[in-house]
Amino acid sequence: MFFFPEPRGLRRMRDGSRSSVGVELEFLVCVATAGQALDVPERFENANGGPIFLDPESNDLDARFRVQSRIQETITNAVAQHRGARVVELEDYQRQQGSRADTDAIHLRPYRDWTVGEDPSVRLEGDDILTVQFERFMNRYDWRSVEIASPALWVADESWEEIQAVVQALRDEFWIFIPSNAGMHYHYGNGKEYIPFGNLRRIAALLVAVDPILVQLHPEHRRENPFCHSNRLYSRIAHGRPAAVTSRELGAEDVEEAPEFPTVQPLPAPAARPFRQRSSSFTVPFRRGQLTGYTFRPQIFLGSGFDEDNAAFLDDVNENDGPITEEDEIARNQNVRPLEIPYAVREILRSVNAPTVAELMRYSALIGDRPAYSFLAYSLNRYRQLLRDGNRVSREQNKRTIEFRQMASTMEPDEVVAHGIIIVGLCEFAAEASLEDLWKVVLDCTVAEVDGDWFDVFDLLADLGLTSEARVLQYAVAQFRDEDIPEEHSADGDVDDGDYDDDENAPVATERVERRSWWRRLLGWYSS
Repeated sequence: MFFFPEPRGLRRMRDGSRSSVGVELEFLVCVATAGQALDVPERFENANGGPIFLDPESNDLDARFRVQSRIQETITNAVAQHRGARVVELEDYQRQQGSRADTDAIHLRPYRDWTVGEDPSVRLEGDDILTVQFERFMNRYDWRSVEIASPALWVADESWEEIQAVVQALRDEFWIFIPSNAGMHYHYGNGKEYIPFGNLRRIAALLVAVDPILVQLHPEHRRENPFCHSNRLYSRIAHGRPAAVTSRELGAEDVEEAPEFPTVQPLPAPAARPFRQRSSSFTVPFRRGQLTGYTFRPQIFLGSGFDEDNAAFLDDVNENDGPITEEDEIARNQNVRPLEIPYAVREILRSVNAPTVAELMRYSALIGDRPAYSFLAYSLNRYRQLLRDGNRVSREQNKRTIEFRQMASTMEPDEVVAHGIIIVGLCEFAAEASLEDLWKVVLDCTVAEVDGDWFDVFDLLADLGLTSEARVLQYAVAQFRDEDIPEEHSADGDVDDGDYDDDENAPVATERVERRSWWRRLLGWYSS
């Protein structure tokens, strides 16, 4: 008889599903030749670690093996003291109990433990080349690409502790440089199972709305990265693709759940609130309106590769089929804009199956399409498809997660965990909130996209009860904005707006007022 204690902090949602996560981190690690003088770059003067030393005769394959082995060894030692709640271990336990034998966990075989590899796209380029060339001693070393991936972990206290311990161990052992093209990706899932469709649809709807607000946590180079384009600005739903038409064209018209129709609510009436205080106990260093979001790029919008999505935006331009003139380009750009957030969310909520949601959330027609929030695992050719190798079930199976791709990589353990907890918080809120509460957030984000001095990402996190994580990430935001957080700004949030010279006294409450908004007139939404 086996006994498996319940992981600390593990919870089930009302429908019985449980959140699980996995994280991927990309970075460059310092490599030196054995016997080389150890000249310490300024950025590592207070660091505990150092380079990975290689034999002078090492070829590229030997060097790669040595680097990855050292990193794997460091991770293994860290996990020995801080082992989280692994999804596959729980399923192995269930099978030992004779509950059932099936193939549902095969797709997690590569994610039973930490893996170490490399990503050729993570390299020195642009300003990072200048940093290595001109920062003292940096150019005396080689910088090798590394990508680490965690096992699939249940969301529990010890799982976050494991992730934190691994990142801290790497930080302590090695000299690590984070180039601007290095990302951090989180996978959100439901253990070995698919995310229940109702939850998946709600998560997609919420992400479309919060995308232009959540991006305020990320530096500019991640917002413009072609491997994580904005779903809100550039996806198929942003082009106005109807859910019913998408289902029909995909040939995916099975109904997993009936559509959801939010009731009409008044749009918030925004009043400028350029204050730092977000609640009675939570103050951040940024006034509302200071944090910026996306810059809409018409050329990205029209470059998706779905001609049918872009046709409506090009009908009135260049009618003579001649060369595109500068005037044509200006007219086209003025005509191009994404679907407004409430319309887009409404169509997501009207979707009746996972492949339709996945299709609406994608950006391009490429097989490897990777927007900021990727639902690729739920696309028609992957969702619930069991891959076979001849008569056998293949050892390689499709994932069953949503991938969050827009975060910049970091070796700050608290930041890595904070991003993960925020992702889980967003997904669980979407799955468990009433439709009315979900719609309130949608409307708040709709207004905030235009009126940033009324509502921003720190308001959103405070509303969702994620102030601890917000307090961690405010430092990362200040860093990429090249700003300093005042020393008197306490992590406990006991500083109010009066402690800043350039603020007014107290923030004013913003009330929801009944008024005839631009969408309230369109009651056909809820009956057509």
